[in-house]
Amino acid sequence: MYSAVYLICYIIRLLWSPEMSGLSGFLVLFITDLFCRFLPSFAMGYYVISSTTVSEFTAAMKRMHVTDKIIIPFSVMFRFFPTVAEEAKAINNAMRMRGIRFGGKKASKILEYRLVPMLVCSVKIGEELSAAALVRGLGAPVERTNICKIGFHAQDVLIWVMCGGAIFAYALNLLGIA
Repeated sequence: MYSAVYLICYIIRLLWSPEMSGLSGFLVLFITDLFCRFLPSFAMGYYVISSTTVSEFTAAMKRMHVTDKIIIPFSVMFRFFPTVAEEAKAINNAMRMRGIRFGGKKASKILEYRLVPMLVCSVKIGEELSAAALVRGLGAPVERTNICKIGFHAQDVLIWVMCGGAIFAYALNLLGIA
């Protein structure tokens, strides 16, 4: 889905943007550029959060000798975003049952009834997850043990080669060789 949206925005930016002018051209260029720049990062973040467990992430970071000052906040974030998404869905369902919608009669109440509970829940969830991470021993001086199998595989080497090739081609382009 992310690839399809990205491709559509990229094609619109290439084909229609040069022909459009004025406010409509600016809006089309702004929206398509925004999607083309940020969508790959969001897609990568979604993939990493949905496919990697906290234990795998922690084990990989420990193997790379990353400090706990970085590992613990990122471990909390791995659990934070899915939990906040669940909470947002629950708040949206509750507000829909009460008839508070964007197009409904009580549209002015959206800020009060949806945003404020979301902010309160987000702060509470963050505090609880931080406490849970410390209780699980993420900040302890004793080395953690895990049963996660981590390491480089063939697909990892392929990605490294592709990234290295892209950087090499970019360097050649900067030097005017290619």
